[in-house]
Amino acid sequence: MILKINCDECDARKINEDNYKDYEEITINTDELIVDDRSKAILNKLPFNIHADEVVSGEDYSRENQLTVNGIYEINENTKVEEGTNLCVNGYIKIYPGTEETIAKYGRISVNGYILMPKSIEALFPMKNLSLNGITKVYPDGYVLLSNEYKIDKYFPLRAEQGMGYYSAKCMYDFDAETDFAKLLEKNVRFNTEKVYIRKNHLESALPLFNIEAEIVEIPEECAVLMADGETLNEHIVSTYGKKLFIIGDIVIGNETGNALASIEQLIVDGEVKIDKKNLERFNEIGASCNKLVVTEGLVLCDRAIMTIDKKMLDDHEEGVKVCDCALVKIDKDIPADIISKRLKISDCAKVNCSPEQKTAVELVSTDVALISSAAGSSMGSAFGDLVGKITDRIFDNDFSGGASGNGDVKYINADYYEL
Repeated sequence: MILKINCDECDARKINEDNYKDYEEITINTDELIVDDRSKAILNKLPFNIHADEVVSGEDYSRENQLTVNGIYEINENTKVEEGTNLCVNGYIKIYPGTEETIAKYGRISVNGYILMPKSIEALFPMKNLSLNGITKVYPDGYVLLSNEYKIDKYFPLRAEQGMGYYSAKCMYDFDAETDFAKLLEKNVRFNTEKVYIRKNHLESALPLFNIEAEIVEIPEECAVLMADGETLNEHIVSTYGKKLFIIGDIVIGNETGNALASIEQLIVDGEVKIDKKNLERFNEIGASCNKLVVTEGLVLCDRAIMTIDKKMLDDHEEGVKVCDCALVKIDKDIPADIISKRLKISDCAKVNCSPEQKTAVELVSTDVALISSAAGSSMGSAFGDLVGKITDRIFDNDFSGGASGNGDVKYINADYYEL
């Protein structure tokens, strides 16, 4: 019997050796493992294989004094925190000047991401009670914190304060051709960022405003600028921004994007482009450029909690269907195995449900899939389907074959917090 535990936080201090002695192998994947001297001895004795970002030792650790944040956490002059609070942030911490006393109140700070802090606070780091899986970024004191990717539009010179500094952690971009950078120079405004996108005709007036180490990227004067995060290029984008585009971030040019791409005259992408093979000729024809080009073929379906594949989908796409980065993939049982072999590709998915007759074909077309299940009538499939994509405290007690190295049955536990 094999046990696999996946959780954000695992507390081993109350472990009972008798509950785990019959397992051949026990794997724990966790952000934080809490132990004491007694539990350490038991963990070393039993066949535990532990992958933890952080191991915390302490008899007095309490969840009641634990604050976990997924996203952005701010420490400013108005932050109220109890003495000894343990802070865990999955994202980033934004620290403001004059908060030294507040920071000292935290018992422990754990960050998966990065810490943004003013220069005056930098001397406090690294702290003894800090665990950081990421980086720190320092901004000048007295600067206003803007969004991480900030748009400088034509209204900014009117709104900017005299002699003020403005900071953006990632980048700033020159959105409007009419932006008056000369006015910003008159106001003695200063910018600080890692990367700045500036229109070619604004270079002379804008560059003196920025920190000398900022990376400069030129934007052609005639291009409209937009931020993207994996969006699909479509006709709405073209009608809104025009036929000459400078895109910051990643985009998808799918099979259905042909009409939009046909009307584009100029395309520059500072990021990755995933493009359907059918559109590659037009992409090259207009001299489009990007940092990375990934050519795909057929229908691509990614980043879904639950994805159902039916026979009509495969029949309608002779060029194939690719499914990736999904938590659960359900394959309708009426799809013949030979059609699956010819037209379906699955990668980087947590679980695939199929019929016993389809399982061999599904295994052949799958890469980096944690579990391919063909357990007919099992209640676990429906339970997983209902809960997939969420972090839960439920333990799946149903056993199923096909676990690690085929060494027998495997039990999975997926939880936010789990106590051994």
